[in-house]
Amino acid sequence: QPQDRYLLNIYQIDTSILLCLKTMMMMMMKSLLLAASLVSSAMAFVPTATQQQSSSVLNAIPVDKEIGVLPPIGYWDPLGLIQKGPYGSEEANFRRYRALEVKHGRIAMAATLGMLAQETNRFSGYLSPSADLKFSDIPNGLAALDVVPLMGWVQMAVLIGVHEFAIQEVPNKAPGNFGTGYFGVKMDDQSATQLRALNSEVQNGRLAMLGILGMFASEVIHGEPLFETHIFG
Repeated sequence: QPQDRYLLNIYQIDTSILLCLKTMMMMMMKSLLLAASLVSSAMAFVPTATQQQSSSVLNAIPVDKEIGVLPPIGYWDPLGLIQKGPYGSEEANFRRYRALEVKHGRIAMAATLGMLAQETNRFSGYLSPSADLKFSDIPNGLAALDVVPLMGWVQMAVLIGVHEFAIQEVPNKAPGNFGTGYFGVKMDDQSATQLRALNSEVQNGRLAMLGILGMFASEVIHGEPLFETHIFG
């Protein structure tokens, strides 16, 4: 009996140590994930050599007449970021801020469509075979943050970081131009078709940024994603 009690105590101590180590590893992985996300976000605001160059297109068009300056608001810069920004001239500041706006708008448009698609559809197969976790097991919306394994978030953060470094804008072209065209269709610089497409993209991106934030806020308030869709039955 004393020997069994001794072995039981050793087992409990070993189990406690393993739990502590597991907790420490999880905390370290979360810290690394947070650090990777912060680095990826911070890199978006670091000026590069191509950002210091003003294109002839930007030099020819005043910033208050640029793409996205549309009624009823028109040109809107209440904080004077274009004049006071850290990237040099007004044209350079505008180019950098516009590139960020286009990027975030594209992400928001993808997120908005993803929220709508995931409400009724899921990929088949396993997200994590080792955890016996299928795509169909992942809830829509913010609840997925607690279900997707930590290593899954690490992989996504690394992929985003690699994308930030590996894929760069085409120098002396409109912000957000990565040389791939618009759905693979090439457009002439400053053509009527291109200007209309760029205006549409900026406006849709702004709307999507508001839309995805509204979806998240609604989910936090009501406890389920896309609560407002219940009005459609």
